[in-house]
Amino acid sequence: MKNKLYLQSNWFPVVGETVEIRLHDKPVRRGRVDGVTSDDQILWLAADGAELRAMFERCQDYSVWIEFKWETGSAGRAKSATHLNTSARS
Repeated sequence: MKNKLYLQSNWFPVVGETVEIRLHDKPVRRGRVDGVTSDDQILWLAADGAELRAMFERCQDYSVWIEFKWETGSAGRAKSATHLNTSARS
């Protein structure tokens, strides 16, 4: 994460994304979001190397920060999951 980070007030939409967790505006950990509770109050970061899976609770003043993809140049690079082959139709 080298570009500007933005506070993500809704945690559920960032499942699968790489984020930075902060406590009182100080970085605690970076990683891929592994899960979020349905009430948007608890977030888990996936294990990564020596870092174990970790849980962060909103009530303990943790915040989630994310780099917007359009600022990194990765937006629009994903390939479409569906590709129609018109020559295969009968």
